Amino acid sequence: MDFGMQLLRMLGALALVLGLLVMGLYAVKRLGLWIKKPDENQWIQVLGRHYLDPKHCLLVVQAKGQIFLLGVSPQGLQLLSPLESSDHVPPKQP
Repeated sequence: MDFGMQLLRMLGALALVLGLLVMGLYAVKRLGLWIKKPDENQWIQVLGRHYLDPKHCLLVVQAKGQIFLLGVSPQGLQLLSPLESSDHVPPKQP
C-alpha cells in the first residue's frame, strides 16, 4: 500500500507540473510574447513575397522610395534587380 501511495503522489506531482507548463505556454501565446512583432519601419517595407521552395523566396522590397527584387536563400540575400515604380502592381485585396 505504501508503494501505491508513492506512485499516486508522483503521478499527481507530474500532472501538476505538466498542467503548469501548458498553462504557461498558453498564457505566453495569448499575451503575444511568443513572437515579437516587428515595429512599423518607415524606411523599409516588404511589398511582396513568393516562395520558390521552403528555403528560397523572392522579395519585392521598397526602401527609401526605391523598389528592389531580392533573392533569399540559405546562403544569403542577393539583389536581383532594381524595379521601376511603374513595374510594381500592388496585390489584389480579397
